[in-house]
Amino acid sequence: MKDVNHYLIKNKNMLWTASICFMAVILAIFILNTVLGLLINYFEPEQSIFWHNLSPFFVGLLVIVIGWSIAYEFYVFRSGGHSLAKQLRARRLSQIESTPEESVALKLADKLAKTFEIEPPTLYVLPDEVGVNALTAGFHPRDTVIILTWGALQNLDELELYGLLGHEFNQILSGEAKENTRLKILYSGLTTFSQLGSKIAKQGYNRYSNRTQHKFETSFVAVGGVIWLIGSMGILVNRLTKYFILGGRTFYNDYKTKRLLLNNANVQTLLRIYVHHAGSQIHSEYSEAIAHMCFANSLSPQSWLNIHPSIEDRIYELNPTLLQDLQLENLKKLRNQPLFSLLRPLEESSGEVYNPWVSPQPLPLLRLSPISFALNDAIKPLNPEVRRQIERPDLIQRAMQTATGSREVMVAILMIRQYREFIPSNAEVSRAIVDSLLNIDGRFHIQIFHDACENLGNMPATSARQFVTKLAKIIQEDGEIGLLDALLIERVKSELQLLPMHTPSSLETVKPQIVRLIDALLHVQQINSANQLEVRYQILERVLSKTEVELFEEISDEPIDLGEILNDIAGLLLRDRLSILGVAEICLWNDRIITQDELDVLELLYWRFGFTTAEIVDQMHKKNSVMIM
Repeated sequence: MKDVNHYLIKNKNMLWTASICFMAVILAIFILNTVLGLLINYFEPEQSIFWHNLSPFFVGLLVIVIGWSIAYEFYVFRSGGHSLAKQLRARRLSQIESTPEESVALKLADKLAKTFEIEPPTLYVLPDEVGVNALTAGFHPRDTVIILTWGALQNLDELELYGLLGHEFNQILSGEAKENTRLKILYSGLTTFSQLGSKIAKQGYNRYSNRTQHKFETSFVAVGGVIWLIGSMGILVNRLTKYFILGGRTFYNDYKTKRLLLNNANVQTLLRIYVHHAGSQIHSEYSEAIAHMCFANSLSPQSWLNIHPSIEDRIYELNPTLLQDLQLENLKKLRNQPLFSLLRPLEESSGEVYNPWVSPQPLPLLRLSPISFALNDAIKPLNPEVRRQIERPDLIQRAMQTATGSREVMVAILMIRQYREFIPSNAEVSRAIVDSLLNIDGRFHIQIFHDACENLGNMPATSARQFVTKLAKIIQEDGEIGLLDALLIERVKSELQLLPMHTPSSLETVKPQIVRLIDALLHVQQINSANQLEVRYQILERVLSKTEVELFEEISDEPIDLGEILNDIAGLLLRDRLSILGVAEICLWNDRIITQDELDVLELLYWRFGFTTAEIVDQMHKKNSVMIM
C-alpha cells in the first residue's frame, strides 16, 4: 500500500509539473504571436492583433519547434545525467587520470556515498567555468551524475568541497535530482530559441580561441543576437514560472543539507562563493536551462527572477550572527567562531557565544634578524624520523608524561629561543629543564615542542587562554616577533581549540597581509641584508602588479599581529594559497640549502594554510641531498 501511495503521489506531482509547463508554453506562444500581431497591425490596421493572417503559420512553427525540442530532450536523456554532461561538454573524472584536486572530489564523493549507503554518482567537471557551482542530474542510481565547475575544484578546500557535494547528495537522497532532470526536459522548449541564438553568436566570438578572425564573425553575432532576442520571451516565461514554483526551496535545501552533514560545511561553501570574483555564474548557452539544478545562481546576479536567493541572504538565513555586525557587506572582520565549530552537530551549536583570543598588547614589531643557534648546530635539517626517535634526557621524558610538565617544557623552549640561551632569574620554569634542553642539539627543540603540545590534554577555556597569552608574551618580550615563534603559537591555539575560523577572503583585500608575511619569511632566512632586498623584490613581482610593488617598496615598521595575518591569508582561495607558497619556495629555496629553522617554518606554514606537510618536507630533504644516518 505504501508503494502504491508513493507511486500515485509521484504521478500526481509529475502531472502537476507537466500542466504548469503546458500553460507556460501556451502563454509564451500567445505573447510571441501578439507581438507579431502588433507589428502586422502597424502596417495593416485591419488585421487583428491576437489572430492575424500569419498566426496559423507562426503558431504552427512555434509548436513544431517546441514539440521537437522536448521530444529531442526526451531522446537525448535516455541515458540520464550522462547525457546532460555530454550536452554541457563536461569531462568525466577518473581516479587513474585525476589531478590532486579531482582526487579529493572523488574521495569525498565515495565517502558520502558510503555514509548514506547509495551508489556513488559519476563526477564530471566543466573545464571552462571559473565560477563555483555544481549540479546533479539523473533518473536512476546508475545514470546519476554530479557536475562540478572547474572553479569549484580549483578554489574550494576539502571542507568547502564537502559542503558543496553534501548539498548535491541531499538532492539525490530527496529525489529532487530526478525532478530537476524532468523539469529540464519539459521546459527545454521555452529555451530552445535562446540556446540556438547563443550557439550561433558563439561562432563569431570565442574567448578561448586563438584562431584568426574571418569575415562572417560579425554576421554570426548579429544573427545569433536576433534569434536570442526572439527567444527571450520564452526565457522570461520560463524564468517566471520556475521562480514561482521553485523559488522557495533553496533555503529549505540549505537547512536539510546542514542537518544531513551535521555541520556548517555548506555555510563555508557559501562564504567562499561570496568572496570569489566570479561568484557562481556559469557562462554557457545552457545556463538558463540548468539554473534550477545548480547549487547557486548560474545566471548573472543582476538577472531578474533568479530562482536562488542571493548568497548573502542564504548565509544570513543559515547563521544570522555571521553577517550581523557587517550588515551583509564585510566578511573580513569575522573572527568570532573557531574552525572546529563547523564540525559540530547543529544541536550542539545553539546558544553558544565564542569569545576569541586576542594577542597581548602592545603588538610587537617584525623581527629583522633570525633567532637561531650556532651555525654548526642549526644549518642542516634533520630527517623527521631521526628527530622524532632521538633519545631525550630523562628529565624531559618524565616532564612530558604530564600535561603540567609538557606546558613547562614548551615555556622553556620558547624562552631559550627568545633569549638565545639567556634565561631570566625570575623565570617561572624549572632551571633543570632549561639546562637539559641546552645540553641537546637545538634542532630537536621544535620537535619536542610539537610532542609536548600533543600532551596538553583538555584544559578549561580560561586556563587555555591564559596559557596562550603567557606563551605570546614570551615570544614578544623584547618588542619583536619572528615567524617561527608565531607559527608555534598557532599550533598551540589549534591544539587548545582557540584557532579562529579561516573566514574566506579575496586576494585583493589581503595583499598588505601577504607583503607582511613575505617580509616575515625573509627574516627567517640565512641571507645577508643586501640579498634579502633583492629576493623580496623578486617575490613581490610575482605576487603584485607593478603599481602595487611600488606601493609596498619599503618594509613597514608598524606593529604586527602575525597570527591575524596568517588567519587572513588562510582564508584565500586554494589556488591563491598554493601560488603564494610556490613563489616562496622558488625564490627562497630553489638554489640554496634550507636550514632547520627554515624547514620548520615551511612545514608549519603549509599546515596553517590547510595543506599536508609530509610530502613537502620530504621534497625539501631530497632537494638538499641530506645524508640520512
